[in-house]
Parts: sequence; C-alpha cells; structure tokens
Amino acid sequence: MYESQVRPQIKGRKLVVPQHPGSRLYINAFQSLALLSKFSFGLSSARRFAAFCLLSGCVAILSGCGGLNYSKSQGNSVTLSEISCGSQSLTGPQAKACSLSLTAAALTDTTVKLSSSNPALKVPANVKIAIGQTSASFDAVTSGVSKAATVTITATLLGTTKTAAVTLYPATAATPSLTSLSCAAQSLTGPATTACTVHLAISTTSPIAVALSSSSSAIQIPQAVTVGAGSATADFKATASAVGTAQKVTLTAASAGVAQTYLMTLAISSTQASQPHQVQLSWNAPGTSAIVGYNIYRAVTGVSTYALLSSLDAQTSYTDTGVQSGSTYNYVVKSVDSTGTESAPSNSTQVTIP
Repeated sequence: MYESQVRPQIKGRKLVVPQHPGSRLYINAFQSLALLSKFSFGLSSARRFAAFCLLSGCVAILSGCGGLNYSKSQGNSVTLSEISCGSQSLTGPQAKACSLSLTAAALTDTTVKLSSSNPALKVPANVKIAIGQTSASFDAVTSGVSKAATVTITATLLGTTKTAAVTLYPATAATPSLTSLSCAAQSLTGPATTACTVHLAISTTSPIAVALSSSSSAIQIPQAVTVGAGSATADFKATASAVGTAQKVTLTAASAGVAQTYLMTLAISSTQASQPHQVQLSWNAPGTSAIVGYNIYRAVTGVSTYALLSSLDAQTSYTDTGVQSGSTYNYVVKSVDSTGTESAPSNSTQVTIP
C-alpha cells in the first residue's frame, strides 16, 4: 500500500493508492469526482484540474502534476555463469563428469540446453538446475575416436551461451606382452636339438621381435625370433652340445621390458663319459705389442651365432673339452688390445668330432 499526503490544507485526509497486480496505480473515478466537487468549490479552473489530477491515480498524470512517480522494483536476473568438464582431453572410450554453474541460486527450476559439435562426444539435450541451487552436473560420453578431434560443448540459458572445448584422442594400442617360453624337452643329452616356442598374451597386429639368450654355450639358440602379425607365438630350435659334466642351462626370452625363462638340463651320455673328446686350437700372435689377450668363439654347425668360450686368454692356444662325438664345430679367435677393442675375427676353423 502506497500513501501520499496530497492536500496538506485539508487536515486529516490522505489519498491511499492501492497497487494493482500489474504494477499500475488506480483509484475509483467516482470517489475522485466526489472529492473534487466537495473540496474544489470556489477554485479556479486550473486549480480544479490540478486537484483532479492528484486524485485520478493515473501514473502519467501524477508524474506531470507534482513529480509523484511509481516504479516496480526489479530483482537481479539469474543467468548462466560457466560450463566446465575439468580436464581438457579424453583418451579412448570413457565418460567425463561436467558441471553447469549459475550466477546466483535458481529462483525456479531452471532448464539449460546442451549441444555437442561432434557426435563422437554425447551430452544430454537438457540439464535441470533445481530451485535454490547454483549448479548441476551431467556426463559427457565418448565411445572413442580413430584420430584426434576437438569437440565444443555449448550450454544456453535465457540468451546466454557458455562453451567448453574437449579434445578426444584415440586409445593407445596395447603391446601384447610376453607370457612364457617353453621347449619340447627339459633334459637333453648332446648332441641334440629341441623345438622351443615364445608365447604372447594375445595375437599381435604387427610383427614383434623377441630377444633370446642362453646362459651356456653348450646350448645354442638364435639371438632373436619374430612373432608375425596375427600370431601369438613364434618357434625356434635349441641345439645342445655334448658336455663332460651335467649342467643346468637357462634360456631367456625378452620383449618390451618383460622377460621369461626356461631351465634345461644337459646330461652326459655313457659314450661321452667313457670316451671324452677335445679340440686343440692354436694360432700365431699378430705383430704388435698392444695385444693383451684373445677371445675364443665357437658355433655348432647349422647355427650362425658364435658363443664365447674363453675371454682375454693371453696364450696363443686353447683346448675345448666341451665337445661330443658326432658333432661339428666352427671356431674363430679375436685379439683384444689395451683399450679393450676387439679385432675382426680370424679365419673360421671347422672340426668334426668322430
């Protein structure tokens, strides 16, 4: 209720102007005319018009007849403040929690419209922020992409638009891990050969090299084997020489930081025990005093990899006692100088044990 004293000279009378729901002022016209007739007798025409103007309740006339004004108080409007998805990127299929924020608490249940610039990132069409709340959350979901793409999420409320950019990256392809190394035999009496296999957890989509090594020259294996695309295994052969004493040999396969081992036993045959064989090697020293020793290498015929038999032996001769009847061996010697540099190999010498 708005009260205004409009005629001070008439004691005890006030004009009470009620507020219309539509924010307009009104007064009963009949009452205005009655008051005008009662109190404006003897006034000039101009003064009667002014009195009627004050009593009429019309906002425009009241303003022009003395500066009386009325205006409805407007509250601050609530609008969209921010959209955020935290991290600016997503890798592979996943869901990401995002949020919407208002400039103040919602005066009513408020619906914010959402859209995505790329169907690879899906968002709900609308998100409701409940009355009295300043924010609400939603999920942005991607099923994955084949190549990197930047997607814009747009939120709109009452003409205000906010955006958030998210970059989608393809999932990193996992390298199939090495799970085991196995051979057809766990015990060999040389000379003998057995088949061995490396195993991956899953089939590989591209060739994968697996490094191989043996803890003893008595078992010769390749330096590496390749698992072909579309496969989870690769085969190779392990060749055992005859030995004078039984021994344990560890075969090792390694790939992408993962190593697997296989333990084999080399036994002595009864023939080898009763008729031991040996190979006597000798060579001439090169014409330089810088030589500090020799490295002697041996390979079983049919295997390209040479195994080190003796390291930095200062003599110009060597006796190999780890040979077996029926096997053929190839030998090379390399000299080593004082800096540790190894020379090119000597000519290869082949020996067959009867």
